[in-house]
Amino acid sequence: MLPNTIRRARVLPAASVVLAAAMLATACGGDGAAAPKNTAPVADAPKTSAPPPHKVVIVVDGKKAETMTTGTTVQQVLDQARIALGPHDLIKPAVDQPSGDVIKIMRLLSAPKLKVVKTPAKTIRKNSSSVPPWSEKVLREGKSGVKIVKWAYVKRKGKKVPKVIAQKVKRKPVARILAVGPKSAGTGSAARLNWAGLAKCESGGNPKAVNPAGYYGLYQFSMATWTSVGGTGKPSDASSGEQTYRAQKLYNKVNGRWQGQWPVCGKHLFS
Repeated sequence: MLPNTIRRARVLPAASVVLAAAMLATACGGDGAAAPKNTAPVADAPKTSAPPPHKVVIVVDGKKAETMTTGTTVQQVLDQARIALGPHDLIKPAVDQPSGDVIKIMRLLSAPKLKVVKTPAKTIRKNSSSVPPWSEKVLREGKSGVKIVKWAYVKRKGKKVPKVIAQKVKRKPVARILAVGPKSAGTGSAARLNWAGLAKCESGGNPKAVNPAGYYGLYQFSMATWTSVGGTGKPSDASSGEQTYRAQKLYNKVNGRWQGQWPVCGKHLFS
């Protein structure tokens, strides 16, 4: 007969036996899957946040407006500001570029076009003592320049008008250079005579006066007489100062015999 202590050990409740077996199986592997070793905890996905609002100045046809935006590209800024672009509008920076602080838009009513424009050459006049008084000598011929102009139609004050968008110089103009003789105020004693009185009588004081009979200018020069005292072109195309200078030169050339030149009005030289 076994001791009572042994009998109690063998007669364990069925539930206790089952629980112990389950714990043993878990500890030893049993039928359950092995727990993964050294498994790090799963990290949370990085959180993204919108960029902070910033100020952008939008200039449309010269008119400025400020907007607060979170957009980073030009297109995003315009979308947030609810500004739509036309098919031909010019924008700077480009829509896919970072917006920066300023966006400029020029509204165009048409596609840009190109045209070639000639730029006139300037005339440079240089005083020269080697050239006769009131005369000119060409030292260098001028040449017009060429530039390429980009233009398009825009709307200004309710009207459709052309506007130059950009231009590029293809060839710079070359200035015409003239050597200019002295502008003499008069020649000898003839300068002291009343030339204004003579001019008033001959032409009414009009340096552009033309007589159909073939006389020109203040003192009604014939072409032959004008050429004889160094004049070029028509007397009526010359300045008043040159016409007076040539008339005084003529007076000296004929030794004061004014009657042959201005038989009717010559007396006014002495009034």
